[in-house]
This record gives sequence, structure tokens and C-alpha cells, in this order.
Amino acid sequence: MSKRAIKLLSPLSYRGLLSARSDARVIPIDGSWYMPNNPKDAVRDFKTERLPNSKYFNLDAVKDNKSSYPHMLPSLKQFNEAASVLGLRKDDKLIIYDRVGNFSAPRVAWTFQTFGHDNVYLLNNYPLYQTYSYPTETRPLENISPTTYESEEFDSNAVLSFEEIIQIVSNPDTRSNYNILDARSYDRFTGESPEPRPGLPSGHALGAKSLPFSKVLDSNNVFLPPQQIKEIVKSLELDIEKPTIVMCGTGVTACILKTALDSIDFNKKGIQVYDGSWTEYSQRADPELIVKGTA
Repeated sequence: MSKRAIKLLSPLSYRGLLSARSDARVIPIDGSWYMPNNPKDAVRDFKTERLPNSKYFNLDAVKDNKSSYPHMLPSLKQFNEAASVLGLRKDDKLIIYDRVGNFSAPRVAWTFQTFGHDNVYLLNNYPLYQTYSYPTETRPLENISPTTYESEEFDSNAVLSFEEIIQIVSNPDTRSNYNILDARSYDRFTGESPEPRPGLPSGHALGAKSLPFSKVLDSNNVFLPPQQIKEIVKSLELDIEKPTIVMCGTGVTACILKTALDSIDFNKKGIQVYDGSWTEYSQRADPELIVKGTA
């Protein structure tokens, strides 16, 4: 289980980081991504307005293209190539953000950490940054000079495979040794509402508890204060002495839960993201391992 924590950065702290003396470059990364049923265009939005000197990280492009499931982590080679095309260096301080506030950016931050990039921060958040009238950039994008980004690290403890989660949930004794959290909406968790991807059944994995990602964010998609997140964890009777697995629809919003738990140091035994999440699980798990309702 990985104990690496995603670090939150307020807009004010981000401005301070820009003015601090450091040998490392500070590079904002726009990781905006929208659900398939959302008509917004993240690439077009990035070209229209962004944090100054931003790069765009495309979750729909930097993934395992051989997998039939969306957003599965890319290979180390593919990740290095994508980071090189963006002109990144291993010692850059990366500030990850998205236009919603905190939606896809935590997944991008987690991806960089999983591939061994140490200086990764999550802006909490871009809409709040805009309310302060801090600088944004609207000029046409400039050509990027590629670099040679060479990470040799992949943190396999940060991610969980289908085979691994099936081993856990199919055995009652093993299952009881984990906190398993599902970030999808409660109605999708119980099976009352359909999945946004046609043809997928709703419901949840055996042993999972529902914690919709919206519960750890305020109305402006800013992460709740630590004390409020602690109260949520307490209400779910989660055990800090157990490792935690987070999942969602495709492994994106699960990283919101991971970030929230990181913010209260609830990673003593580590937190893993089930990459395939419900999209993979619902299609591959045996029916007896898929639950409808609250039980």
C-alpha cells in the first residue's frame, strides 16, 4: 500500500510559491476532464484561458490504449514520452488543477506521483483562484520545446488490479481487513440510478462503503476542512489501522477520496486506487460479488 500523500495548495500559497527562490521551475498542469455526457471541451477551454505558463495533461490520451477500460494507467515508457512532449523535467514543481475545481486534477496528481514525480501539488482550487483576480493567461499557446523526461519508477503499491481486488472481496476474512470506499453517487452505488456509460449495470463491490466524492468538497468544490473530513470518516466507522482501497466509475474521482484522506493523514496503512474501478469490476466480477441496495 502506498503512503504517498497528495499535497493541497491554496491559491495564496501557490502565488507565494511562484515568488519563492528556488532552482526548480513551477509548472501549472491543467488536468481538466469531463464525463462523456458533458458537452464541455477541456482542450478548447484550456486554449481559451488557463494559469500562466500552463501545460495540458490529457487523461483521455495518456492512458493504456491497449485496455478496453478508460483511463487505465499508461506504461512507464508512454508516461515518460507524454511528459517529455509537455516539456517537463523531473525536478519541476507541478501545480495540478482543473476547471471544475477538484474533479479530474486529483487523478492527474496521483498519476504523476505514481510514476515517481516528487514535487506534485494540487491547487485547491482554480475557481477560487479566479475569485481573487489573480493572473490568468488568454494569449495563443506557444510551441513547446520537448525535453527528455526519464522516470524509472512506478509505484505498484499505489494501484490495485482487478485480480487483486477480487482476491480481497471474495474472502470474508480478507475483506474485513480493508476499508473499501466507492466515490460514485449513492444512487449508482445502490443500483437505483443507471451508470453514465451505456450498458453498464449499477451497484457496488461486495464489502464497499459509499462515500460520494461530493461529500468531501464544499459547494465550490474546495476540499472540506480536515475536521469535517474526520467527522465523515468517523461516521463511516473506517479504521485507520486498516489499508484503504478507493474506487469510482473509471478511477478518476476515486483520487478525490484519496486526497481527502491524505489531508487528514488517514494513510497510515496506505491507500490504493482500484484503477479499473466500477467500469471493469461490473463487467468482470462474478454476479455474487456485485451488490444492489445498501447491504
